[in-house]
Amino acid sequence: MKPNRYGKYIFKPPTFDSIFLPAPSVVAELLGLPENIVKTIPYLESFYNHNLNVSSSSRANLAKKGAAKPTINKISQWMKQLPIPFMQLYSLPLYIKVRRALNVRSNAGSWFSLVHGLKQSSHDSELPPFMAFINERANTDYLLLRNYKKSVKLGLLKSDDEIAHWAHQQSTWSRASLVPLELLSAYKHYVELNSADKLKAVEQKTQALRAVFWMRLDFYLAAIATYDVGTALYEIRQGSDINFESYDGVFSSVIHSYAVTDEECTCFGAMLMKLRKILSHHKQESSWRALASYISIEESGNGEDKLKDKQYKQLKGWRNGVNMPSDKKLRKFVADIIDPIGDYDIEPTLIYLRIARGIDTMVGRMFKEVENDEKVLPIIAEVLASYPKYFEHFKQQAIKNITH
Repeated sequence: MKPNRYGKYIFKPPTFDSIFLPAPSVVAELLGLPENIVKTIPYLESFYNHNLNVSSSSRANLAKKGAAKPTINKISQWMKQLPIPFMQLYSLPLYIKVRRALNVRSNAGSWFSLVHGLKQSSHDSELPPFMAFINERANTDYLLLRNYKKSVKLGLLKSDDEIAHWAHQQSTWSRASLVPLELLSAYKHYVELNSADKLKAVEQKTQALRAVFWMRLDFYLAAIATYDVGTALYEIRQGSDINFESYDGVFSSVIHSYAVTDEECTCFGAMLMKLRKILSHHKQESSWRALASYISIEESGNGEDKLKDKQYKQLKGWRNGVNMPSDKKLRKFVADIIDPIGDYDIEPTLIYLRIARGIDTMVGRMFKEVENDEKVLPIIAEVLASYPKYFEHFKQQAIKNITH
């Protein structure tokens, strides 16, 4: 790492605009996880109970203005004291892959590094199907952008030619995504019309929007599905009696409640419904008030009734996407729900709740992008409702891998 012209070191993860392969920092931000070094440091301090002696102002500058060498030396010494095998994370072949990806402006480099780091763990987990998907997607994205850059350099493509640009990447979308082929064709038709006859293009706008929203969500639906598949396989390895061939995943019912049924709820609210079902399955009280009773309230006021009312009001806010909990509060909420159930890992439940909140964030942003046009909401719901198709696709891949 080299300093800038002012002698400052800036820790800013490379992030390129892409809907085929969003950057890890974009995904982390949606999940409410640390997406840069400024947010990662307090997480590591808390996890390893080892504080870094660097001021808050110097920390804040790490991802913006940069930090001077004395601050970098402090961070380096602190990291060496953490029980993290940093030398195992370095690999010359990985470095070459990352550099090649950066050269073509692909987010693949960041994902290659992340997957390499996750693979260093000796613990069994639910992540192998997710990592396999990410690795394949990252390789595809790198090759797509490498070939695009090469074609532009040879004069075979013009970088400002939207029709040629889409023609170049359409086959990749057809092969490497679950976006319906008829929507990819409709989008191609829209791009061509928009260049030749804008009036006719307006008539095709709804179908083009359907394609755009599906392409925007394809990566996320696939990533969730591979995590969902991985969770089931992990539980089976731990002795669960899940019948994998007929299993439809944890998130299918959540998406169904959110995007298909007439139930008016956020995706986070639909996941809270799932928690009620988990409580009911384990013979626990499962009303909304019972679920709210697991929320920790620091200032309860006077009397038990006052506390219950505050807990219920807070849960009602969460269900509607208002005053959402911090990671610490959400973790305690889930832990308190799981505690009476017994031997049950809270991490997957936390991740599903983060995923649900991330979907709410994405839908809100897409809705805002179309200037709150309510006609697009059924289109987004239709795309989200395709989640079982994604889960089944990756489940069949897993079954094929198991039987070979």
